[in-house]
Formats: sequence, structure tokens, C-alpha cells
Amino acid sequence: MCFLTALTPLLASSAAPATVAATTAGATAGATTAATTAATTAGGGGLFGTSFLSSLGLGSAGTAAFLDTTLFTGGKSYLDMKRGNKLAAQMEEAADSAFALKQEGLGARLKEERKANAQEQLALAKKGLRAKGQLLAAERTGLTVDLLLGEEERKEGEAKNLLEQTMKSATEQYRRNTLGFKATRDNRVAEANNMRRGGLDVALDTIGSGLTRYYGLVGNA
Repeated sequence: MCFLTALTPLLASSAAPATVAATTAGATAGATTAATTAATTAGGGGLFGTSFLSSLGLGSAGTAAFLDTTLFTGGKSYLDMKRGNKLAAQMEEAADSAFALKQEGLGARLKEERKANAQEQLALAKKGLRAKGQLLAAERTGLTVDLLLGEEERKEGEAKNLLEQTMKSATEQYRRNTLGFKATRDNRVAEANNMRRGGLDVALDTIGSGLTRYYGLVGNA
């Protein structure tokens, strides 16, 4: 019976969790050897039980070499998954924090610009009123006063429009900056998510390593 045929119906057996636990605890060479010895001598039909190991047809030395490789790869893959997922979580948290700080800075700046703009518009309105009052106080009448008042209103309107356009541009720039910062945050979060791995990845790494080692041993037999 080939390795894959023998392994497939046994992956869901109750011995599998114990094997993963032993692998995680046995990240060092000594622990891996101990796990290998225990798995080789164990009875029963679990993942590395007697019936499965005997079906490999590798002999005692080949079986020990096969288990060494498979258990070591499984343990290393599991530890790599834990470290990678922890790093991914840290990267995602850092991306969110950086976005929040930049967004807070942009909001504070826009608030100050709005305040300053409102003060300038108020000052402009007061200046216009004073100018109109001075014109009326000059006791000029007729077309001359009307022309001067109209000119003053035109200047005031242009200045007010300029202030409004400045505030509109500042608001649009705020929105563009926000979208840019959000895109940067989303890219960093996506990069972090690409680093995440699950139990299926560990299982596939372990099975792939086991297959490679098995067929290498069979070829050299």
C-alpha cells in the first residue's frame, strides 16, 4: 500500500491531535527523536500506529527516517504558522494605528483652517461695513455714492469668494489625503492577511514532506 493511500483514511483518527501536540513540543532534534521512537513502537491503528507503519514497507530504519522528517516538518510548520500569524496581527494593528493618527492629524488641521477662514470672512465683513459707513458719512450723493458703494461690494464679494474657494480646496485636499491614507492602510492589512496561515497549511506541508521523504526512501530501497 502506498503512503498516500494509507495516510488518507487515517488523517481524521484520534491519534492525529496527539501527534501534532508531540510535534509542537518536540521542535528540537531530541524531542523529535523521542516522538519518532514512541510512534514507531506504539500499537494500534492510529496515524502512526502499527498497521499504518507496517503498510509502508520501509523497514525499521526507513520508518524511523520517515517519521523523523514528517514529525520535524509538521512541528516546524506549526511553529512558523504561529509566528507568522502573530506578526501579521502586529502588522495589521500597526497599520490601523498609523491610519488613525494620520486621520486625527488631518482632522485637526482642517478644523484649524476652517476656524481661520471663518475669522477672515468675519473680518472682511466688518471691513466692508466700515468702508460703506465712511462713504455714507462723506455726505456724497447721487451717482458717485452709488458707484463707490457698488465698487466696495464688488471687492468684498471677490474677497469672500476667494476665501470660500480656499476652504473648498482645503476640504477636497483633506478628502484626497484621507483616501490615500486609507488605501495605504488597506494595502498593509492585505499584506498582513497574506501572511496568515491555518491548520490546513500545516497539514499540507506535513503531508507534502512525508510524500517526498517516503518516495525518496522507496526509491533508494
